[in-house]
Amino acid sequence: MRRRGTAAAAAAVAGIMAVTGCGLVGDGETAPTASPVPVVPYTRESAAMEIASLARAGGLPDGDTSTAGLPKGDWQKCMAPWMGEAPAAGAAGAFDATVMRLRQHDWEILSSHAEKDVTYRTLAKRGWKLFARHYTMKGFGPDQIVSLTAVEDGCELPRQIRGDYEDPA
Repeated sequence: MRRRGTAAAAAAVAGIMAVTGCGLVGDGETAPTASPVPVVPYTRESAAMEIASLARAGGLPDGDTSTAGLPKGDWQKCMAPWMGEAPAAGAAGAFDATVMRLRQHDWEILSSHAEKDVTYRTLAKRGWKLFARHYTMKGFGPDQIVSLTAVEDGCELPRQIRGDYEDPA
């Protein structure tokens, strides 16, 4: 009888030690919980909506988000284009403000430079690269062109447009 009582007590102590020793009960800490906010996939649609709204918040006018005029193909499903014209007097400031807002929304700058009449910013977020360009070339009238195009990592762009999104440096 004594053996049975000792074995039962030893098993109970071992069970308590196992539970308290692993941080679940009794050591002053709580068990980790799942995030209250589910991780939502970052899709073409969410990238496009975010870029358009941040461009507008940065002072850029509404832009064109279509792929009209670009080569057809499945690759269009893995890119989110935005292109607009801004008055020359405020285009550089609006471009910089838009990039700042993108950074405030977890886009990280990968590269930043200017070459001739183009300012280049390449940013990344959740499997996407954003190629931001501000063109100050003459000949567009009173406006300057700003392009914000997100391309999903692994997206195979057609050769004829690949150069439009790669950094020259």
